[in-house]
Amino acid sequence: MEASNAPSVSIIVPAFNEEEVISHCIDELFDVMKKTYLHAEVIVVDDGSTDQTFLKAKSMQKKFSTLRVLSFSRNHGKAVAMREGVRIAQGKAIALFDADMQYDPADLVKMISVLSNGPDLVTGRRDFRRYDSTRTIFSKLYNRLMRLIFQVDVMDSNCGMKVFRRKTANLDFLFRYGTSLMVPLLKLNGYRIVETPVSLRERETGESKFFDKRRFMGGRKHFKEISYQSGMLLGLLVSLPSELSKSRNPQ
Repeated sequence: MEASNAPSVSIIVPAFNEEEVISHCIDELFDVMKKTYLHAEVIVVDDGSTDQTFLKAKSMQKKFSTLRVLSFSRNHGKAVAMREGVRIAQGKAIALFDADMQYDPADLVKMISVLSNGPDLVTGRRDFRRYDSTRTIFSKLYNRLMRLIFQVDVMDSNCGMKVFRRKTANLDFLFRYGTSLMVPLLKLNGYRIVETPVSLRERETGESKFFDKRRFMGGRKHFKEISYQSGMLLGLLVSLPSELSKSRNPQ
C-alpha cells in the first residue's frame, strides 16, 4: 500500500472462538468509521479458534476491501495476537478493540479525536457497574496497585480499548508483559497517556474467556488469568531497574 493510501487508523481485533459475534463486530466497526472522515483498516487476528471464527471473518472480506484476517494454528494468547496485528498494521494510528462487542465502536472515534490533541496513548476507562461484583473488586484492586506501584495517573490500566500513535507501537517492549501492563510500561518509557471514559455493553452471545459468573469467584479461568497477570507483574517488577535504565538511556 502506498503511503498516500495509508489508512488513518488500523483497528486490531484479537478473536478466539467468537463465531457468533465476529461478523457483527466487523460490520459495526466499518459502519462507525464510514460515518467519519477516517480511512480505516480492520485486522482480525484469529487466535487459534476451534470454531468458525476464521471462516466467518474471511467471508467478510468480500464486503470490506480493507479488512485483513490473520489466523494462528493454535492459541497463543491475546498479547501475541495483538502484537502480530500491530506488526502488519499500516495505519497512522493503531486501535485495540475486543471482538466480544462489550465495548462500543463509537467510543473509538472519540478516542482517536483525543489522540489528535497530542498524547501518545489514549486508554479507556470502563464503567464497572455492568460487571459482576467479584470481577469489579478484582479489577479495581488491580488498578489501585498499578497507581500505587507505578504512579500512573490512570484509573483503569487494563481496559481492552486503546488507541496510540504508530511511534508508540514499539514491538520490542509494548506487549512484553502482556496487555494489562502496557500503560505502566509506556509511562516508564516516557510516553504521554490520557484516559477517557468508555461504555460497556452486556455480552449477548458466547462467553467470557476470563470470567465465568456462574462459578465461585469467576471460576478456574479467572484464577488462571489472575495467576498470569500476577506473573507478568512480578516479571516487570524484577526487571524494573533494567526498564528504568532503558527509558533513561534510549538507543
